[in-house]
Amino acid sequence: MGGIQSLSSAKHGELCLFFCETLKEEITHIFHNLSAPKGTRLFFYPHYCTAGKFKNEHVETFFSEHMHPEKSGLLFGDKSLSKRDILPTNITSVGPDTCHALVAPIELIQDLASKGNYVIFPGWLLNWERYVTEMGLNPSVPTTFFSSSLRGIILLDTGLIAVSEDIIRSFEKFTGLPVTTLKTGTSYLTAIVKTEICNWRIKQINDLDEIRNQSPLQSYATQMAVISLISEVASVNEESEVISRIFIMFQSLFAPEKIEYLPYTSSGPEEIRIFPPGGSVPSSELLFIGLERDYYLLDDNHGFIISIRHKKMILGVLGIFGVSVPDRIREYLNLTLSMTSFLGLAINNSRLWGEIQKIKRELEDANDKLRDNNEDLLTLTLKLQASNQELITSRKKIEDSEEFIKTIVNSANIGIMVLDKDARVLFYNPEMERIFGLKFEPMKGKVVFEFFPHLDKNGTYPYFSKAVAGEKIVAPDLEMHFQSRDHSTWISSIFVPVYDKDLSIIGVTNYVFDITDRKESEQELMRAYEALKVSQNKLAILSSVTRHDILNKVMVIYGYSELLLATTTDEAEKKNLKNILTAGNDIKTLITFTKEYQELGMQKPVWMRIGEVMNRPSIKSILRGFELSVQEIPIEIYVDPMFEKVMYNLIDNSHRHGQEVSAITISAEQSGDDYRIVYADDGTGISEEEKNLIFKQGHGKNTGMGLFLIREILDITKISIRECGTPGKGATFEMLIPKDSWRRISQK
Repeated sequence: MGGIQSLSSAKHGELCLFFCETLKEEITHIFHNLSAPKGTRLFFYPHYCTAGKFKNEHVETFFSEHMHPEKSGLLFGDKSLSKRDILPTNITSVGPDTCHALVAPIELIQDLASKGNYVIFPGWLLNWERYVTEMGLNPSVPTTFFSSSLRGIILLDTGLIAVSEDIIRSFEKFTGLPVTTLKTGTSYLTAIVKTEICNWRIKQINDLDEIRNQSPLQSYATQMAVISLISEVASVNEESEVISRIFIMFQSLFAPEKIEYLPYTSSGPEEIRIFPPGGSVPSSELLFIGLERDYYLLDDNHGFIISIRHKKMILGVLGIFGVSVPDRIREYLNLTLSMTSFLGLAINNSRLWGEIQKIKRELEDANDKLRDNNEDLLTLTLKLQASNQELITSRKKIEDSEEFIKTIVNSANIGIMVLDKDARVLFYNPEMERIFGLKFEPMKGKVVFEFFPHLDKNGTYPYFSKAVAGEKIVAPDLEMHFQSRDHSTWISSIFVPVYDKDLSIIGVTNYVFDITDRKESEQELMRAYEALKVSQNKLAILSSVTRHDILNKVMVIYGYSELLLATTTDEAEKKNLKNILTAGNDIKTLITFTKEYQELGMQKPVWMRIGEVMNRPSIKSILRGFELSVQEIPIEIYVDPMFEKVMYNLIDNSHRHGQEVSAITISAEQSGDDYRIVYADDGTGISEEEKNLIFKQGHGKNTGMGLFLIREILDITKISIRECGTPGKGATFEMLIPKDSWRRISQK
């Protein structure tokens, strides 16, 4: 009978899959799930669609370098290449007409395009600058090429490539169109590629025109019978039906007592099938031998075990037991071996057919869902278009607003400079250029302290550091002098932290005020003040000498009047002498008042706190048993240094005229921009007719100078005073401090 032989299958070559390079990431990711034939290779052709060099020779060169006559190729998603008759004959265009329809249904792609949308992949967007350059455009210059005919950009997001917001924004700026993301995933792509590979396999089976050559010892009749039986096996698709046909084929050829088949899948051996059904217990131990060997001949020559494989991958084990003519067992084995390659291909293809049916069902389900969602997608598309228009309008408003703000900043009379955390200059306006005497461009990106060394750690640097740490620094007392080429400048500053969207400090804004005019006015006032002070000193000396001489003369009048009063007995003369003594005492009081009045304005006003003034010894000495209550007052007032005399005279007035005063209260409250300080006692108060007279010079029961002096002291810094108490319930004096004469006490 000769040796055991097997039919050799025809070589159909290596399978090559071709995709656009913009889908490289997605295809590479799904390739291991495609169940592609062993040795299948992936190729990614250049993106010719937008290339200005889209010429036939470039396409032909690429495909000729990767395809050889013994190979088979499938070109996915770009049928325009095949229509140009420049592809090798062994490459077949498969799938939809465009690459975009590989990722989403063609109906959706066509609908998006019909509404003026340009559809792209993440892989395209990552390299958009190269692609638009190949189109002959400059990626750094915005163009109307897209916006003149399109309404938007649709990004089919497969979920495998992360595209940053910066790339999207840069592409939007270039095209003048909004980018909308449509999440598609890779399921649709996987299904299409799997289907086309399965179709290729089925075609390979249909195109197979050779079966393995049988042994020359076999008869022509046997060959015809085998071919007829094999054709019946090839005519079915489902694996269970293929196995049934195989059983019938071997029953016809060898008339065995029993046929057994052990299916083997990726998960291992499955349940053994027996023909005819209901036969004896399966010979599982013998069948498992076939998992390790290509074939095994039974010792009694009544049967054999043979493995069925496809491309070295075992698909199952076939057992033939109790053949009708044991003497021809080797002929039976030889014939079976000659058919195993085809049987393996038939079983493998039936399994692939099952996968294809499953994929088709999944695709049908997906299409049903897509159809169900299509109306929602169309509605969403309309909303997106409306939103896009609103976005364009909003963007125009923002641009107009930014231009308006820029105009305001550049025309502001305040210097504005923005620094990063390292004190590098990011921006400053024309007013800052005028103040500093330097243009912005040379300083941009440079550390400000390099240009102005005198702004060192003893100058504004500590304020900058505090602002970087999160403090808002107002530096009214920080006055810096700049000497530029053509003028000198005095400035004062505010330092404000700059925050990003996460509330992290990223820099400092420095507002600079030109106080040159104020400083020059202050200096002029200071010179005038110094001149006035010299004049006042001279007058003070003259007044002091004059008062001294007058008081000496008054003392002479006092002395002689006292002597005469002691020696005379005439009542009329005594009365006249007492009048002279009273007049002399009044002169002495008036001379003393002129000394106090002369001291008004002799010294610069100072900032005082009410609580500290009320604790001074002169004030405590005159309280004499009064219960004093001073509210906590959170301000300082700008007054003449004689303000202590104001509070002293108010308490003295309560002593002299309040009669039964036991308590004095001092309180304060803000009144608009002003501040109100209230002095109140619980005495008899002041009548209505006297309220407007008590501050006049000479009015009163004594000298009439106390309240007059109070008003004059306060008026130096524009503080007004009035009496607003209720007669019979105590006197109330209200001092109104204007906004320029008070300030809050620092919490530090």
